[in-house]
Amino acid sequence: MVKTWLQRTCAASIVKLGSILAIVIGYTISHAAEISLQEKAQEEGKLVAYLAMNAADAVTVQNSFEMKFPQIKVELVRMGAPSLLQRILTEYRGGKVLADVVLGFGFVHYELVQQKLLARYDSPERHNYVAQFKDKEAHWTNVMPIVHTIAYNTKSLPTAELPARYTDLLQPRWQSRLGMNSNNIMFLAGMMTHFGKESGMDFLQKLSAQAPQVRGGGTLLLTLVAAGEFPLGFSINENNVENLKLKGAPVDWLRLADPLYGELVPIGIMSGAAHPNAARLFIDYILSRQGQELFRNLGKIPARSDVAPKINIDRDKVRMIPPEEAARTTYYATLFDDLFVKRSR
Repeated sequence: MVKTWLQRTCAASIVKLGSILAIVIGYTISHAAEISLQEKAQEEGKLVAYLAMNAADAVTVQNSFEMKFPQIKVELVRMGAPSLLQRILTEYRGGKVLADVVLGFGFVHYELVQQKLLARYDSPERHNYVAQFKDKEAHWTNVMPIVHTIAYNTKSLPTAELPARYTDLLQPRWQSRLGMNSNNIMFLAGMMTHFGKESGMDFLQKLSAQAPQVRGGGTLLLTLVAAGEFPLGFSINENNVENLKLKGAPVDWLRLADPLYGELVPIGIMSGAAHPNAARLFIDYILSRQGQELFRNLGKIPARSDVAPKINIDRDKVRMIPPEEAARTTYYATLFDDLFVKRSR
């Protein structure tokens, strides 16, 4: 009996020791891989980052990365997403790959994948991102969703009168009282994704019949909503609403029973990048908990699952517009013009 007890005790100890060794070895291998990547990146000494971000945020990201990895310098190229894509394609046609890392919108990365210009990189941080925030082939991972919302004036609209679903906007009481952002045509793609092609088109045509007032730009439209010119403003990015609300403006955005829709802001590595290891390290940092907390502090919605947003938003209710749909910019620009601009003349 003593012998049996001793055997069981020894066996249990061996199992525990094996588990500890597995953890230690796994950590050692992971740590060694991280050191190896960092050392290779330091040998390269720099990376070129093409970012579709505003200047202040881009510099903040640059400084944060360089503070963590002072031996690696980030050369920034910053512009709007359409111009960014055009520049990359023009450089490629000229036989050049100048960017190492690209952070743009979904349509940018969709086109780069189609042209076979993005390399695969399955960052060890990707497991912290849900399926809709990354592609299966590991060409890109979403950094932050930009969520399209319907803003409203909190003084003009009591809670009981707020629309609960998109179809509520078709009620007679909203005739000629809706403001619409002409700079955010991707809400059309969101509605097509939500309702389906035929039902989506039917909804948009009925929305057009409501005679919404088109204004150029989310900031302008939101200012008009805050001033009481419109009780509702359609398709304004959530961060614009939150920023103005923090300044004391009487605005908020609708928490609908329907899903919210938004656009991807993915990051990926260029095929043939001159500094591939520095690019991988940069992506690992952006996708890490520290990197995502940085974006949260910049007023963005972090895409990483274990970094909670500052604002009151349920990310499980956000549906991303598929990149292939977001790439149909010409189609949606024409559709917006036909439905909402020409009819308002």
